[in-house]
Amino acid sequence: MTRFGLLLPEKERLATTFREIVAGRGGVALYAAIAGMLLGGAGIAAIVFLGHGRTTNTSTLVPWGMQIATYVYFALVSGGCIFTNFLGTQFFRRTYEPLASRVIFLGLVNALAGFLSLASELGHVERLFWFILSPNPTSPMFWMSVWYTADIAILLVEYYNVRRHHHSKGLLYASFIIPLITYCSLGSLFGAVSSLPYYYSALLPVYFIFAGFLAGNALCAAVVALRAAKDGCRELLRPFIRMQKIALASVFVLAFCRTIIGLAGSGSGYEIFRETMVTDLVFGMVVSLVVPFLILTYRKSPGGVLLATAIVLVTQFIARLDLVVRGFRVPLFRVYDMPERIGYTPSVAELLVLLASAGTVLFLYLVAERSGLFEAPAKGE
Repeated sequence: MTRFGLLLPEKERLATTFREIVAGRGGVALYAAIAGMLLGGAGIAAIVFLGHGRTTNTSTLVPWGMQIATYVYFALVSGGCIFTNFLGTQFFRRTYEPLASRVIFLGLVNALAGFLSLASELGHVERLFWFILSPNPTSPMFWMSVWYTADIAILLVEYYNVRRHHHSKGLLYASFIIPLITYCSLGSLFGAVSSLPYYYSALLPVYFIFAGFLAGNALCAAVVALRAAKDGCRELLRPFIRMQKIALASVFVLAFCRTIIGLAGSGSGYEIFRETMVTDLVFGMVVSLVVPFLILTYRKSPGGVLLATAIVLVTQFIARLDLVVRGFRVPLFRVYDMPERIGYTPSVAELLVLLASAGTVLFLYLVAERSGLFEAPAKGE
């Protein structure tokens, strides 16, 4: 059934999909996603109705925790999917074009999952419209809100056009440039905090862009690897492997430079770089970047790609959590009875927010795939 040039799922197919899910034939991944959404919804409800003070481990000393880290992670994955779409369309059009709708859809649902986590942290999320009615152009938070809204809007338009085989070069560039500005703004939100040396860096906005490209392309590559393993078409993997290796090398250089600069700093707060140096080198660079690069170099099968991307997706989330939390480890004000280092461990409710975001992405993608939302009408219809 085609409407406005867009192929919509048949009612019978949707009904069949629903009946299969109810009958227990939806697959383990789908039911895991539903369980994650239900548990995550309970965690978000607890935060909303019981309050942050009773359900989360953030405080005046550590105001940002796992909810912010989850938002940053999924927002960057969304941006990474869009960068993958741009590069895939520009340099690998023939191989990439059949996968474009999946990649853009992943960008959309990850942006929504990131906002879900952010909404659970904001409190009165219903007042978000005030950023339009009462703008503050001097605030990075204001510009992040503006560009994040524009990002989701242009992704919707690009997804609609790709489904219709309507490829606009102008829109393609716009859908690349706007996310680029969006995630630069997100990086500047951290990098502009001069009072916290662990954040304060002109490298951070650039690091956020490439870290997002790394995680977003890893998710896309994992999806394509599953399809290649099922269909036996390994040719689909080549663009994603190349882009993933470029992203791994780029993030390695930026992470190494940021670590070296941090180790050379002598001001209060820079000691965090020295205290976490071994962890950053062994885990943050070798395990999370070098090992996946070697796997993709010597094992280009769907299984190898899935292993490499799984390592990237897990370690990049840990890296985002470390980035958010470590900025507060050294107290900003040294007063009587203040500990030398401030610790943070996510609460159960905060972990459930992560489950809600991850479950939302997985559920929406699986349902879209089963119902035929990635199919497009034949050219000319």
